[in-house]
Amino acid sequence: MAYETIIVERKDGIATITLNMPDKLNALDLVMREELKEEMFSYQTDSEVKVVVITGAGRAFCAGGDIRTMQGVTSPAGRDRLKNVQKLIKYMVDLEKPIISAVNGPATGAGFHIALASDIIYASEKAKFAESFTGIGLVPDMGGFYFLPLRVCFHRAKERMLTGRIFDANEANDMCLLNKLLPHDELLDEAMALAAKFAKGPGRSYAMIKSALNNWPASLNSLLEIEANMQAVSFETRDFKEGIKAFLEKRKPEFSGE
Repeated sequence: MAYETIIVERKDGIATITLNMPDKLNALDLVMREELKEEMFSYQTDSEVKVVVITGAGRAFCAGGDIRTMQGVTSPAGRDRLKNVQKLIKYMVDLEKPIISAVNGPATGAGFHIALASDIIYASEKAKFAESFTGIGLVPDMGGFYFLPLRVCFHRAKERMLTGRIFDANEANDMCLLNKLLPHDELLDEAMALAAKFAKGPGRSYAMIKSALNNWPASLNSLLEIEANMQAVSFETRDFKEGIKAFLEKRKPEFSGE
């Protein structure tokens, strides 16, 4: 399907979404929100897609919400607007497939939170991050209050949200915010290499891992029960049977995702 604000390529089990409004630093305008929601939702029932990669065109990943579209928004309309775009974050978290964000440049505000909602964050040395909401008198949205304290220690999350200051990729990496910091020219190749590995991996295992971790933080007893139930299901999958067979035959398993 042709979109106005994003480019989508599907190949070898990998869906690559490129935010494609480089003249606006890929700001999340009202059209892009709907297109991202539609595309992300479609993966729930698309068995051909095994993994998703998100990146940005030009010099930015995503500069957050399009401030020009916020003028004159009333309180009720603002709440409805946010509840609508929150569906994108829920689709990402609930998707039973890995999502990799390849952050090629600035990721601020809502753009930062799209990266945080991903399962893996790879970032270029040119990436920058910011909780930029207080700069215009807003509070973090799109799951920021949940995701950032999970990624970094609580007091650092609070400082970033209160000050809104921009921090670079090195500082993000030092905070354990990133899974990998890469030279700019290697970013997309590395992200696609990881995606290719996921695309050939045990898809049911990935789905259950995401589902289990969505319950965290939880009590030990709760997570022990979740893992027991999920492991019982895993023993019945084709991938488990192939994994055992490959191990005994001393070869690399060929997973089907089933």
